[in-house]
Amino acid sequence: LPTLRQRLHDPIMADVFTHLLPKNNPRDTRFAINFFTSIGLGGLTDQLRLHLKQAPKRLALEAQALQLAQANAVKSAALDAKSSTDSSSDSSSSSSSSDSSDSSSSSGSDSDSSSGSSGSSSSDSDSDS
Repeated sequence: LPTLRQRLHDPIMADVFTHLLPKNNPRDTRFAINFFTSIGLGGLTDQLRLHLKQAPKRLALEAQALQLAQANAVKSAALDAKSSTDSSSDSSSSSSSSDSSDSSSSSGSDSDSSSGSSGSSSSDSDSDS
């Protein structure tokens, strides 16, 4: 049994035995512990038992860290939104004065575009004949 335990926990062979002694899902871990114990090889599952015992603590810490990260993200988003609304109100007052000068120059370009559209209709009539 000690030789088999040593081979199962060998770092070189760890990838080969990952599915034999699973740690990714507590349900699979419990199944492996129960299986090896029932066939008389319960001594191989000591590390799995330790992992299963520590898993709830680790999951709680990970959940707490995730909540803190989300809270920080919400706070930073709120600060960004507040700063962007402040800067947009400053820029809107300057853009309103430039809009009035743009509207007078655009009225002259409207007459140019209307004459161009009449020329294209005459070319369409030439293609029909």
